[in-house]
Amino acid sequence: MTFIRAEKVGESGLRTTSTILVLLVILLFSGCAPQKASIQRYFWPVASEHPKIEFVGAVSTDRDVRQGEEGWLMETLLGIEEPEPIFVSPYDVASDGKGRVYVSDIAQNDVMILDFAAHKVRHFERPDQDDLFFVSPMGLAVAPDGGVYVSDNVQGRIYLFDAQGRVKKIFGQNILIRPTGLAFDTVGGRVYVADPGLHQIVTFTADGVWQKTLGKRGVAPGEFNYPLDLDVDVEGNLYVLDSMNARVQVFDTEGSFLRSFGERGTSLGSFQMAKGIAVDRSGHVYVTDAIGHRFVIFDLMGTHLMTLGGRTTTQGKLGVPGGFDMPKGVDADGTDAIWVVDSLNRMAHRYQFLNEKYLQEHPIRPEDVVLPEALQ
Repeated sequence: MTFIRAEKVGESGLRTTSTILVLLVILLFSGCAPQKASIQRYFWPVASEHPKIEFVGAVSTDRDVRQGEEGWLMETLLGIEEPEPIFVSPYDVASDGKGRVYVSDIAQNDVMILDFAAHKVRHFERPDQDDLFFVSPMGLAVAPDGGVYVSDNVQGRIYLFDAQGRVKKIFGQNILIRPTGLAFDTVGGRVYVADPGLHQIVTFTADGVWQKTLGKRGVAPGEFNYPLDLDVDVEGNLYVLDSMNARVQVFDTEGSFLRSFGERGTSLGSFQMAKGIAVDRSGHVYVTDAIGHRFVIFDLMGTHLMTLGGRTTTQGKLGVPGGFDMPKGVDADGTDAIWVVDSLNRMAHRYQFLNEKYLQEHPIRPEDVVLPEALQ
């Protein structure tokens, strides 16, 4: 064996040395591994010939976001640095479908930006004045131009950040009381805000100018009892999670009531404590049930299609496919990726509706399909 002695190692030399070490480790392990190892993939309905949903993964530490970054593989293989937990009490989630996922954390009074393209966890830029930054961020929504809306449940207002993460506008003061869920309507160019303190839905322009208020407290169609979240379909129809009435109410672009669906209960098509709602581009409605530790899937007309989940306490382990402990926020982005906040397990799960484009890029091999641990 020949040893090479270096008097001084620069940055490029260190990078080369690290690369060589990583290659050696990879070669060492690859020599012991089978040539065509099976990739574990988890689908729902379980054991179906026509699966609809796939578990993609979960994010709980900075290492989950840093995958692909230079030096990440070395640290992972050799354990040079311990992964840092990201969340304490995550609440809501919003994805731009382009590699950035936003998660609000009510314990940290912050919003985490999971920037998978840059391989890092970032934060919004904080202004010099503390009163121009949120105190209790909850609801999230992403606009087509990259702007991000954040509701502050304590301050009773909405923050709009530009694509660079700077505060662009603050609005809703003296109108909102306890805002939670947000939705950006690309058809109407407006922002919907769920305010359970008012038992109403409040509409603003994209720039934060008040337009109108929808509903009042009650149980009749068009009335609400603690509406917590909402979303908009591709045609601009509004879906409101009327939480304490245990239903979803649907309105057209003018705010006229169309229909409602859902019920309180423990059956597969019902929910005990609904927390979040999302509508994907392929025509599905997702509702998280915190007490049921699952999410329920409907079509746009309210027909129950599937219920996915069950209680699992990870205790610091990796996310368990189909296992939750008090799921809250949910979001479906333009790629039909489904993000679910797993609040007590302190992580965010990513699922995927198996649309045609995704299946073309990720064909299913029978040998890769495994039964979720939560169901074993």
